[in-house]
Amino acid sequence: MATQGPRPSPQPASWDPDRLAASLAIAGRYAHRGGRRLSLSRCDREDLRQDILLAMLERDARFDAARGRWAAFATILAQHAVADRVRARRRGPRPVFVDLDLDAFPAGASATQCDEVDPDIALDLARVGDEIPAPCRLLLDLIRRTTDIADAQREASGSCAAFYRAMAELRCWLHAAGLRPTRATPMRAPSSANP
Repeated sequence: MATQGPRPSPQPASWDPDRLAASLAIAGRYAHRGGRRLSLSRCDREDLRQDILLAMLERDARFDAARGRWAAFATILAQHAVADRVRARRRGPRPVFVDLDLDAFPAGASATQCDEVDPDIALDLARVGDEIPAPCRLLLDLIRRTTDIADAQREASGSCAAFYRAMAELRCWLHAAGLRPTRATPMRAPSSANP
């Protein structure tokens, strides 16, 4: 019985010294320009340079020498990598959505739980309700009245998708107001019947 040795890992196509030199020069030049435009630190410029080189490596197989030179192809990839970084900077950090689920709050800490309502939370929700836009206020009132998000969705007029878009916006407003479940609280599975 023949034994098999380890399979060699597929290696990326090796670049000739001219292509490597051109790639390094283009990545350095566009990282410097992009760094100036974005006011990046030296370390962030080096990260941008690495992102550009990585884009070149990932898209190497798409290069067709019959259609143009490597330098032109690499320049376009570098411009796209810098443009992606600029767009990401303009968008800013992505919002973090906090789950507005009854089970995410500790027992008695949510105004939507029927057993015990923490008076501080009830007052905070009333305060936030006065400060948020009308559609979010109406949704918050509906959730407080029905005491369950699924029931609120069934009672809400409009589509299910519109309801959950409004829920996402309400989560943002509650998060901004500081009303969010603590991360240390373990999630409980919803129970349909009490034992």
